[in-house]
Amino acid sequence: MEKQELSPKVLAAYKAVAELFMEGADLSSLTVSEITARAGIGKGTVYDYFANKEEMLAGALYHEMDVVCAELYKQLQKKRNLYEKMEQILVDMEEHMQEVGCAFKVLHLLMDNSQVSKQLRELFRRRKDNEIPLFALLRELIIEELGEDISLSGEDITYLVMNTVSRLICYAMYLNQDEAVRSFDTKTMRERLCRDICRDVEENRQPGED
Repeated sequence: MEKQELSPKVLAAYKAVAELFMEGADLSSLTVSEITARAGIGKGTVYDYFANKEEMLAGALYHEMDVVCAELYKQLQKKRNLYEKMEQILVDMEEHMQEVGCAFKVLHLLMDNSQVSKQLRELFRRRKDNEIPLFALLRELIIEELGEDISLSGEDITYLVMNTVSRLICYAMYLNQDEAVRSFDTKTMRERLCRDICRDVEENRQPGED
């Protein structure tokens, strides 16, 4: 799907929101003035593009997720198989723990009842494939691994994606633990996770008998 080109001022606002969010800003108390000051644009400019602050915040979070996942997908195309791709995702998680923490905040945000959350969920509903960017990325990786001759239902593929997402979330939680209390080193956990994800996908390569 072709993406709409965004105005430089919108991109500047999105970048400012993403930076402030990464720095730990509370979205509920973040002001338009703080965002526009970081973006280097006039406060009134925001309302030329957005109905309100919440719409801008939601758009910025969605855009950041979309850009990060699109760039990650390009990098993963250099890998030979699903195991190597998943391993790279896990390594990236280890090397960018701040981003992982922000991803948790976004997931939590999607589940609350704030105005930003409502705007963000509306963005996902309007998306053609109705998926969070991370889900869309994993769906592509799984379909590529299974090949063109797969005969799985949409429900089966969605289950595999959800199963993979749940493992990534668990790994992120594991990484957030203090190193002193981790039961195993990250390399060991990474290998086991990649193996299990690939096993689950491989088991669905051939449709089972009724």
